[in-house]
Amino acid sequence: MAGALVVVMILGPAAPGAAQAEDPRLREIQQQRAEVQAKLDQLLQEIAALDAENEDIDAELQVLEQQRQEHQDQADTADSALAAQVRKSYMHGSIDSGLSILTSDSPQHAAEQAQFLHMLARRQRAGYEDATAAGTRTQVTAEQVALSAQRLEGRQQELHKAREEAERLVAEATAEEERIKATIAEEEAARRAESRAAPASSGGGAGPSASVNGNVACPVGQPRSYSDTYGAPRSGGRSHQGTDILAPQGTHIYAYENGTVTRTDSNRLGGISLYLQGDSGNLYYYAHLSGYVGGVNPGMRVNAGQHIAHNGMTGNAPVPHLHFEVKPGGGGNVNPYPYVARACG
Repeated sequence: MAGALVVVMILGPAAPGAAQAEDPRLREIQQQRAEVQAKLDQLLQEIAALDAENEDIDAELQVLEQQRQEHQDQADTADSALAAQVRKSYMHGSIDSGLSILTSDSPQHAAEQAQFLHMLARRQRAGYEDATAAGTRTQVTAEQVALSAQRLEGRQQELHKAREEAERLVAEATAEEERIKATIAEEEAARRAESRAAPASSGGGAGPSASVNGNVACPVGQPRSYSDTYGAPRSGGRSHQGTDILAPQGTHIYAYENGTVTRTDSNRLGGISLYLQGDSGNLYYYAHLSGYVGGVNPGMRVNAGQHIAHNGMTGNAPVPHLHFEVKPGGGGNVNPYPYVARACG
């Protein structure tokens, strides 16, 4: 996740009635949620930047290691050549002309030998200089690798701290959301009891399905936060192709519209993932799941709002979230933010 984040909301409303909507306590709670959202969005931006930098440094390390090996190979080749007999005798360019004459049949032949030995000496001096230069480059590159490794370790530690802080904020916000829901439920039950002058019946909790609005449902349950990061840069020249919906580990994941599960998969980037072919023709991609609901398999028909999976952080996800993509007509990607905003509010 990287780039400028557009704040939506971290926690959905606790669905109070009209009377509770005017309660000053509710306004205070909403203000607290906004403050948590601001902190969380800042952390998400830091995490996105650190995650992208980690990938860049890792790529840089691979290039430096390759360069270091190439330089080392060059130095090894030059050293092998310098180990030959000619290097031992002539690498400094001193030619014993008497030696040439002793091994020659004639003065002309001796002159030719001397000229040839001079040429060999020059070549060997050049080889020695190449070997020295390659060794120097190897040392410099090795130092760059060590510095980059230190930078990477430092960034990974920062990312770990930021991730822990984000998870702490989400946990606190989730606990507060549950407390708010319980308080509102108790008050509403008390009002009903007073109005009927009888004990309130136990109204069940939320059902297994999400609410459907205009034939679509939010793909992630409450509490959640989502931001418009479509097209944000990624390392290696990639760009973000989805909308990230942050939610606690294990939060319910729902079918966006009526359709068919066409594929369940697991890969290095997306982790545990799922493809949903909607009846509208649109293809939806869900990534970083922690697992599927029992019975969800390719070919299964699902309805909008049906519980199909659980939120997670598999693949390259720094925090628990759903990476959600939309491919109209099963073609290329488009910005899914308007689709998410339509369904999730």
